[in-house]
Amino acid sequence: MLVANLLLAFTWAALQGEFTLANLVIGFVLGYLVLGALARGGVLPSTYGKRANAVLSLATFLFWAFIVANIRMAIDVVRPQRYLEPGIVRVPLDARGDYEILLLTTIINLTPGTIAVDVTSDRTALFLHVMHVTSPDEVRAEIKESFERRVLEIMR
Repeated sequence: MLVANLLLAFTWAALQGEFTLANLVIGFVLGYLVLGALARGGVLPSTYGKRANAVLSLATFLFWAFIVANIRMAIDVVRPQRYLEPGIVRVPLDARGDYEILLLTTIINLTPGTIAVDVTSDRTALFLHVMHVTSPDEVRAEIKESFERRVLEIMR
């Protein structure tokens, strides 16, 4: 359904004669409203609105997380002394599917200061290299509550 919404946004922009950000946003909002009305009418699956909100929540969270992580890494680079506490942390996974784990590890790898190193063969845990490990439990909680929860809201 997201693809349909994006197609409606591009169609709107094409009908307006300009592919500007404003036209794409207006087209996306209008497409969302049309698809939402079709979902309420029983024509389309009703999960679209919930998933669209989950995608928006993830995008907003990632925007903020990227800003915070980049500022923290920039401070570490310009500081004369290093205060890094790197470590490998094992994070148990609720995500089981290939696409769920792929999306989760991609998002983690995009965030400065964290890298997904390995996934256990039974897909029950993920190993992360983290630049600032004050407590492994805090890292686990942040990954589970901030990243994995949002990925699972989208994928399930």
